[in-house]
Amino acid sequence: MELASHSSGFTRRQIILEISKRYHQMYEEEERTATIKTIPVEQRKTMYNRNETNGKYGIWGHDLSDLELSTINIYRNAEGRIYLVLDIES
Repeated sequence: MELASHSSGFTRRQIILEISKRYHQMYEEEERTATIKTIPVEQRKTMYNRNETNGKYGIWGHDLSDLELSTINIYRNAEGRIYLVLDIES
């Protein structure tokens, strides 16, 4: 996914909020496009983790609320394009 700044860049707070917004969008899109829906936490019997769904992203294992952004590595390629590599933990 691409992020674009409307000024001269992002503050730490802005970039974290944008990343969070994108993850929320991914999980929402997964739920909209899946025919196998996420089993609600209170109905999970044998496993606490999120079941695998078959939406656009095939998300499984962890609910959005389980995720934690621990680091953001920033790289610039030869053309000057900036890439972020996220370390997401649970």
